[in-house]
Amino acid sequence: MKFIITMNMPSYGGSQIHQVMCEYPAKNLAEFCAALERNDFLIVDELYKNSKGGYGGEPYYSVGYTAINHLHVGKIKELGHMTTANKGGRHGESE
Repeated sequence: MKFIITMNMPSYGGSQIHQVMCEYPAKNLAEFCAALERNDFLIVDELYKNSKGGYGGEPYYSVGYTAINHLHVGKIKELGHMTTANKGGRHGESE
C-alpha cells in the first residue's frame, strides 16, 4: 500500500515541511503503524510523483529503498486517489 508521511524534520531543500511518499507491504494504515511501532527504522520503497508522464503512465515511480525512523514521523496518510499528491497541486489546482 502507498502512504504519504509528514516528517518532523526539515527537507533537504530547507523547507519546514518534509514529506515522503512510499510503498510498504501493509494492508492498511493501522498495519503500517503497527510495523512502525515494532521497529526503530522501517525500510520503505520511496516514491516520487510522475509529473512527466513517463514510466508507463503510472502516477509514481520508485527511487529506491529508504529507512524511516519512527521518532521523526509526524503524520501518515494512505496515498490514494483522493489525496492532493495525486492531483498536481493543492486542492486540485494544476501546477
